Amino acid sequence: MRGLKEILSLASAVVLLAGFASGSSITGTVKGPDGAPFRAAFVQARNSKTRITVMVLSDSSGRYKLENLPAGDYQVLARATGFRSDPRTGVVLAADQPASFDWVLQKQMVRWTDIPIYQGFKLMPEGKGRARFIASCGASCHGFQRMIEVPRDANGWRDAVRDMRARIGGGVIGQIQNDQDAADLASYLSTIFGTGPGALPPSPADLPGYKETVQQFSDEALKIVYVMYEMPPGRMTWDANPDKDGNIWLPYFGTVNGVGKLNPRTGELQEFLLPNQSRRVGTRSAFMGPDGIVWVVIEGGTLVKLDPKTGAMKEYKGPSARGTMNTVRVDAKGIAWVSGTPYSYRFDPKTEKYTELTDIPTTYGANFDKHGNIWFNEAGGQGRIFKVDSKTEKVTTWTPPPAPGSRRRLQVDSAGHAWLAQFTAGKIIRLNPETGAFQEYPLPGEQPTPYPVGIDQEQHIWYSSGTMDSVGRLNPATGKVTEYPPPEIGNGMREFNNDPQGRMWFASPGNNTVGYLYLAK
Repeated sequence: MRGLKEILSLASAVVLLAGFASGSSITGTVKGPDGAPFRAAFVQARNSKTRITVMVLSDSSGRYKLENLPAGDYQVLARATGFRSDPRTGVVLAADQPASFDWVLQKQMVRWTDIPIYQGFKLMPEGKGRARFIASCGASCHGFQRMIEVPRDANGWRDAVRDMRARIGGGVIGQIQNDQDAADLASYLSTIFGTGPGALPPSPADLPGYKETVQQFSDEALKIVYVMYEMPPGRMTWDANPDKDGNIWLPYFGTVNGVGKLNPRTGELQEFLLPNQSRRVGTRSAFMGPDGIVWVVIEGGTLVKLDPKTGAMKEYKGPSARGTMNTVRVDAKGIAWVSGTPYSYRFDPKTEKYTELTDIPTTYGANFDKHGNIWFNEAGGQGRIFKVDSKTEKVTTWTPPPAPGSRRRLQVDSAGHAWLAQFTAGKIIRLNPETGAFQEYPLPGEQPTPYPVGIDQEQHIWYSSGTMDSVGRLNPATGKVTEYPPPEIGNGMREFNNDPQGRMWFASPGNNTVGYLYLAK
């Protein structure tokens, strides 16, 4: 007789597979220019109507399989860093009708925008301003790839640094303390990305040591599948939060102020834009409450109540004049809980009143456990973890072992253990709230920088590293970490959130895409 754990795992797998519409498949092989099987190439099929793209990787024999493709017209291609195929357009798939395509990749120039942040920093030369560059532009939310897409002369780089100081600020360019720091950074950037002496070659692959810096992935890592959705220009979606019906709510952090509602099956996007579009406000989080009302966070310290049925919005400015807000969650009673500075907040929609949670300062991540308790984590400082009891609203606090720098997101697993991403320290830590004990899980790579934390149906822990530009999966039982290639360079994932079917959703702000991932069987 099967054990309970096996039965539950089987049931979870059935639910997960039921979430994918049955459809066609595309299979084949990928070869390199020399005719040998090409390992770890992405093969992707983009539906021309829905603009949904499914991505898989070729195995060690060069074989690949794209599955569950709805009937439609597709563009299909194969690609890898420094290699690309000619795309096949007008590929028409009927329901349950398989197709097969083989690919021969052609070599092309590796560009600086094709490589992860950490690899770029390894290859960039010493010089005055380099340390500022790494400290300022090495965060997962602001890599160098997007900066260099626009050619600039010395004056252009000075203007760009001035703009970043004024518009972004905070931890992103917090290492720029004064005008001299800014001048040193601008000078370094204009030199290495210029055309004169000291400039980098157009391709990082032309530098000594390039091959040694290329990250390698295991055969197991090649089983990952990404399903990606394109966003309209200017959205820079911050995260992707499923509601109870499986729709995905998308806060816009870019130049367009508002939030989107994505239908994962059709790719249809319904948008709710804020009345004021004259200046960027940065929406960071969106969450649907049990009554169907969506609450949206504006980073400057404002909650927005959105009725999706009517499109009506109402703004509630937070109590702190200099406060910021990050993440919103809504409990079963309809109370909104918001992380931020200088404190976290409780907002009661009935009274339209905020309560400052002075026992819970300077927080970033926020999530519920299975009992409806809300958890927060301190962004810096001691990196404390806080739990607010759903019945009594009593606050319990735990202080992890000292670790340098900042923390990002947290999640609570089915056993009640809290998992926290220690961004600067490069670790995932687990808290057992019953004993107060912490366990640390160091992550691989030179700069692991974990940002989001997700929990799959097997209770494995997922994270993403913006600096390494990889996705990771931690097995808590063994401590083994498997690293996976990202769907795109500069992925910048902020959160992992599961929908009712168990699919793990994320947003890639720098690439203006959202999507979900799973492992092929």
